[in-house]
Amino acid sequence: MSSAKLRENTLMKRLIAVVLLSSLSFTLYATSGGGDRPEEPTSNLIEIDFGRWNIIYNCEKRGYEYFTYSTVPDSGLYSRFKPFHQETQLPKHCRQFSTDTYKQPEVAQQYHRGHGVHQNIWDHDETLMKQSNSFANIVPHAAYLNSYGVWRVTEKLTECYRDKGTVTVWGGNIWGNDSTNDKFLVSHGVVTPDRLWKVIEFPDGEVQAWLMPNDDSPKSKLIDNYLVSPKTISEITGLSFPISASELNEKDKVSKKQPKGCSIK
Repeated sequence: MSSAKLRENTLMKRLIAVVLLSSLSFTLYATSGGGDRPEEPTSNLIEIDFGRWNIIYNCEKRGYEYFTYSTVPDSGLYSRFKPFHQETQLPKHCRQFSTDTYKQPEVAQQYHRGHGVHQNIWDHDETLMKQSNSFANIVPHAAYLNSYGVWRVTEKLTECYRDKGTVTVWGGNIWGNDSTNDKFLVSHGVVTPDRLWKVIEFPDGEVQAWLMPNDDSPKSKLIDNYLVSPKTISEITGLSFPISASELNEKDKVSKKQPKGCSIK
C-alpha cells in the first residue's frame, strides 16, 4: 500500500472515530444576544455512513448536525445529479416531510436546498453524487450564501486544493434560538440553522475555520471577516478535531485563495 493511501485510510479511521465519539457526547449550543450558551444535550442523533463521508443527523431538527469527509483528486466530470430523495437509512419520523424546494414569498429572504457535503466533490462517482442529494444532507441555506457567498467559497477552495493532496473537511449547523427564520416547519418539518460553520485542513497542513450567519450578509469578498480559530468551533459544538494544537488555536487573518488555473467543473 502506498504511503499516500495508508495516510488516507488512517485519517478516515480517525475521522470516523471522532464522529462516533462525538455522537455519544455531543452537546448542542445556541446563540443568544450575541453569545453562545449550552442547551440540553441531544439524544436523538443518528450516524449515517456513506462510505466516503459521514454525517450525524439530528432527528428533532430534521437536518444534519455535522459532517466530515476527506477528498480524492479531481478525476471525473459527471454532470450534476438533480433529483433529491429521502434518506432510507433514517426512520420515517426523522425525515423532512418533503424534498421540494424551500419556497418563500419573493419579498422574503430566499433559501436553497443547501448541501452539507457538496455534490461536485464526488464528480468521479455517480453513486456518491446521488447520495449527496439525500435530504439527510440538506438544510435551508440562505440563497446568496449558498450560491455565491462564503459557504460557496469554502466549497470552491475544497475543490481546488484537492488536486494538491488530501483535503479534510468538517462542517455543520448551529441551530440557535431564532425562530423567525424557521419558515419551513410546516412544509418540511426542518429547523433553519441560525449559523453555519466549516473547518478545512489543507494538504500543506494549514487549517482554517469559518463561522457565518445563515443569511445573505456573508459576501465572498468579506470572507476574512468570518475566520475564527478551530478552537472556537470546538468550544461551540463540543467536537474535537484531530489537528495540531497550534492549528487548533490559530485564527488566520486571511483566507486561502483559489489557486490560479483551478477548475471547479
